Amino acid sequence: MDTTLKNFLSNIPAFEDFSEEDLEVVLQAAVKRHLPKGTFLFREGDPGEAMYLLVEGRTRSFTSDNQGKEFVFLIGEPGDVFGEVSMIDDSPRSWSAQVEEDSTFLMFTKQDFRTAMDAYPQLKDKLILNLARMVRNLSATMKNLALLDVYGRVRALFEGLPQEEQEGGVVMITEPLTQQAIADRVGSSREMIARILKELVFGGYVRLENKRIILLQKMPERF
Repeated sequence: MDTTLKNFLSNIPAFEDFSEEDLEVVLQAAVKRHLPKGTFLFREGDPGEAMYLLVEGRTRSFTSDNQGKEFVFLIGEPGDVFGEVSMIDDSPRSWSAQVEEDSTFLMFTKQDFRTAMDAYPQLKDKLILNLARMVRNLSATMKNLALLDVYGRVRALFEGLPQEEQEGGVVMITEPLTQQAIADRVGSSREMIARILKELVFGGYVRLENKRIILLQKMPERF
């Protein structure tokens, strides 16, 4: 068995109580896939035929309209699972999931997924917790969309992303962000985001460095 994958699985809540033999069974049921940036795991409306566990890389989950406007509501990190909802209710995919950078996944077919549910009842409880977390995240996103203006949503996004302290006491958002990526995450236009960033830079709140956002000081409640 791949020791690296075994250790990876053992540190994921869904598999934390599994023995080495159990992890062996899980890995035997999985198909390891390396997918390049831009590949779709699935598209909105597709039938749910597989579930994916992200091992390395990053994904984005989004919904879109027929004019191509997108709203990104989740950036996937290693350990995240995608596609489990359609595996449970047999409904088409409610959103699209796309690879943001070259990534590695463990893929489980619908039959393997259901076999695992029968063999390991504790997985069902873990899955429910995972779905509850997703609902909470979506609820927070909807609340921000309903109650905050665009600047407020940008501020909430920046404050909620992983950060890394730099020399001089400033903080860098670790995820690279283009203006369009920010717009897709907060439900706005790229032009509006460009204006907000320009004002934040002018006000001495942020610095932009090669798609990186450097937070120079705490952003104001309103701007």
